[in-house]
Amino acid sequence: MEKKKTNIFLKMLVVMFIIFMGLFIASESGYYEATLNNKVVLTDQNIQKFEEDVLNGEVIDVNSYILEDKKNYENKFTNAGDKFSEVVESFVTDGLKGVFDCLKTLFM
Repeated sequence: MEKKKTNIFLKMLVVMFIIFMGLFIASESGYYEATLNNKVVLTDQNIQKFEEDVLNGEVIDVNSYILEDKKNYENKFTNAGDKFSEVVESFVTDGLKGVFDCLKTLFM
């Protein structure tokens, strides 16, 4: 018996379709809007808390009302990716500058 060759392109197409369908369903079901709405509700609650504290004459610290939702995704792989992209950018920029300088000397 002969083995059938697997078509990598077809497999990648199926995987991309499944990812697309998952994102599409999440979008249509309102998941993204619900998460944004939850952030707005929390912000509204903090505004109400701030107004109550002002009316009660309590000491106000702005940092206690602000939601800090920043995540630090920095690790050795992202740092390496940043360095690699900087090297590629400088290489391409310098290379294109050299090509244009050569063309300028040829045609001027």
